[in-house]
Amino acid sequence: MMANLRTLFAAGLIAGLTAAPALAAGLYGQWRVSFDAHPGGPLPFTLDVREGKSGPEAWLVNAPERLKVEQVEVTSDAITLIFPSYNSRLELKATGSGGLAGTATVLRSTGTVTLAATAQRGAWRFTPGAVKPGGNVTGRWNLTYGDNKVKGLVLLKQVGSQVSGTVQLPTGDMRYLSGELNGNQLKLSTFDGSFTNLWLGTLAGDTLKGAQFAATSRPTGNAFEAKKEKAATMNAVVVEAPGGERLSFRLPTPEGQMISLSDPRYKGKVVVISLGGAWCPNCHDEAQFLGPYAARRQKEGLEMIGLQFEYGTDVPRAMRQITSFKTRYKLPYPMVYGGRPIDEDTKKVLGPLAPVKVWPSTIFIGRDGRVKEVHVGWAGPATGALAEKVKREFDETVTKLLRAKA
Repeated sequence: MMANLRTLFAAGLIAGLTAAPALAAGLYGQWRVSFDAHPGGPLPFTLDVREGKSGPEAWLVNAPERLKVEQVEVTSDAITLIFPSYNSRLELKATGSGGLAGTATVLRSTGTVTLAATAQRGAWRFTPGAVKPGGNVTGRWNLTYGDNKVKGLVLLKQVGSQVSGTVQLPTGDMRYLSGELNGNQLKLSTFDGSFTNLWLGTLAGDTLKGAQFAATSRPTGNAFEAKKEKAATMNAVVVEAPGGERLSFRLPTPEGQMISLSDPRYKGKVVVISLGGAWCPNCHDEAQFLGPYAARRQKEGLEMIGLQFEYGTDVPRAMRQITSFKTRYKLPYPMVYGGRPIDEDTKKVLGPLAPVKVWPSTIFIGRDGRVKEVHVGWAGPATGALAEKVKREFDETVTKLLRAKA
């Protein structure tokens, strides 16, 4: 009898173990997730959850980008997406109606922000059925943005009623925006695990007017006006030529080392310092370029340092986030902690090169140890040719400095 009970128990255990993935598989597939109380109105995006070789995998879809989620947990009734490099997460639980509901927590300069989320099966963005566009927004648009009338560039591509593109400002680009033109109403959104953006505009001829909203925006958002012009362009990165300063910081890495430009490792080398933070979406795009680039050119005499300024006063948390950022992008160079992204802290570290107003920015130091150039801003992959131009100019600056004598 005891043997039979053991057999039944073992069989039940095996059945339970094999049933769990089957139950979890019920949550696999495409979901239309929406932050329903986001400033400006609901902000939708597509979540694609699948079974991978070693467990569940997920992608955030903001066409044409499919951004792989760093960590994914799927149970019989819940999906949890974890973004260590952003210190954010999205938790969704099954509801009785066949949908999902939960919250996203994202880190901002003011602290943690919670966004209520719902999800239902499907991949539509703003409108579930077919919509008829009242025009075509494909092209380049000169942008005037915000209370200070900042100049920027809008890049859009329309296929049928579906629209994708991005917005480039002097402070960086808005990554991949995706949405629709329904009649004369343009709606674009994005979510990359932390960064949220909603653009709502009205098309009238060759003019778009509307407002942009982020997770902490005021109710009216940031007003914008864009005019379609075939030759519209801008310099995504401003190149500054400082006065040959020497930087003298000595800062810690998460591993407990202290890094200084006076270390033997940097003597007679070209040193590029990337100023960023894990909270900065454009810094994530820049890191994807910098990691392979630094590894490829190190043998020529290039060294790099990631100088991070993180939100809040919790130093251990900041160090964990820097480690997660470095791990995510496999960065082969030291990452150091400089404090918070505020004027006071950047001045302490960078002296006359501060305050830092645009993230990321990049400092180029020659073999003689003096600052030669500062590149302010970045253009991510969503900007296409603009991003290629920025990377090309970065490479030209490094090559020039490597060829120069100390």
